[in-house]
Amino acid sequence: MSPASIRPAAELPGDPSRLHFFYSHGHPAQPWDYEDTLECWRVQVTYGLSTDDELAGDADGDGAPAAMAPEPGSEIGEIILYRLRTYTGHNRWEVADAHSGDLESIASAVLADNGHDYNDAFDEVIESFGDLLILDRVRLDKTWRGFGLGPYCAAEAIRRLSDGCCAVAAYPGMSEYPDNRDEATEAYRDEATRKIAALWESIGFHHFQHGVWLLDTALKEPGDRLEERRADLEALSAAYQTHRLASADTSPDPVPATAARPAPPAAAPHAAPDPATRQDTPAPADGLSGTATLTDLRASCTGTGWSSNDRTTALAAAERATSDTDLRELAAQIKGVHFGLHTAWTDAVTFPARRFTVRPFLDDPAALGPLADVWVYGSNLTGRYQGRSHGVGDVCQHARPLGKYTERMTLGELVSLGSFWEWNGTACSFCEGWSGQRLTHAQHAYYLSVTAEHRR
Repeated sequence: MSPASIRPAAELPGDPSRLHFFYSHGHPAQPWDYEDTLECWRVQVTYGLSTDDELAGDADGDGAPAAMAPEPGSEIGEIILYRLRTYTGHNRWEVADAHSGDLESIASAVLADNGHDYNDAFDEVIESFGDLLILDRVRLDKTWRGFGLGPYCAAEAIRRLSDGCCAVAAYPGMSEYPDNRDEATEAYRDEATRKIAALWESIGFHHFQHGVWLLDTALKEPGDRLEERRADLEALSAAYQTHRLASADTSPDPVPATAARPAPPAAAPHAAPDPATRQDTPAPADGLSGTATLTDLRASCTGTGWSSNDRTTALAAAERATSDTDLRELAAQIKGVHFGLHTAWTDAVTFPARRFTVRPFLDDPAALGPLADVWVYGSNLTGRYQGRSHGVGDVCQHARPLGKYTERMTLGELVSLGSFWEWNGTACSFCEGWSGQRLTHAQHAYYLSVTAEHRR
């Protein structure tokens, strides 16, 4: 979506970074008919809040409830995808045709006449073999449209549901019509289809044939496009928060003119807490700073079935994380919590390498400054094992849990490790092979200044 077509963040009904995704698929214990060949996945998009915000009644985390923001947990959209499985004994073309015309259009474009194999045209552009994931529909409430969130939501869903699929297919077309259907002329529909196709292209789809678009899951491009869309979301969220804070600063003072304002509290005699662990510091939206650790983990806990004991244990461990902590030791302390919560905890105390612009420091390691002491983690940083290195948490489908077998070194050491940065070396092309320990306030400020200068 071009910048000119994106609506200003001020029009958003809430903070887009608070969107949550819930995945559902049901099937009978004994599959019947085509249940084993065609799986329908529904991804519910909701507007969520962190625990602190719910207790405070703050809809946007900036101290001022947003009148437009939906209730916590409200559904604001959905994504429908289908997985067309191979080797089930059924004719996949017939299965798709029995379900809907759109699925049949896709099946006819990618499958051979026998309905089981892929056709020659498909084999020419998709080298790997596996199931086919079909992106059928992306719907957002009207108040959330026009901000580029549709492609982002679709890319996130594809990221989690495409494992084992050789490609993702989509058939761009109108799913909603204007109130006056006479307005939906052929030219109108063609223009709508063109715009929708451009959105799918922004997350890695390419035109195939007969109106069908394909995303090759074996390529690095879809991962790069997802990171671009995530960056767009962070920028949109930051712009929204800036607008909210500016609106709050210019709003009328609710305190009567005759009422004396309370004096500010006296400074504490002891040293101020580490900014990386302070909860009253606004959390940056780039996912790098430790100021966001507890906020991010609480948000991840919202709407889940994790037990209160597990959540308390994980939050306490996250609160103990500092720049000097060996996170492998903290991970051992929460080994007994639900595996999903363990992953969420890891994502809250670390950042994926793809969020960190490392190029300025590879060109000039001396420019690392305080960042040289940042701890990084990976499964095979030194290349001592066969296979590539992966980060920790939910960075890619091959990521390893954070534990005693995870390798650890400083960022300064990693930058100097030439073998790690060689093309097609030990690093995973999707997750870049490592995760970093979240930055202190000083490290984060330094990183932003260096990368800002590098972009000039």
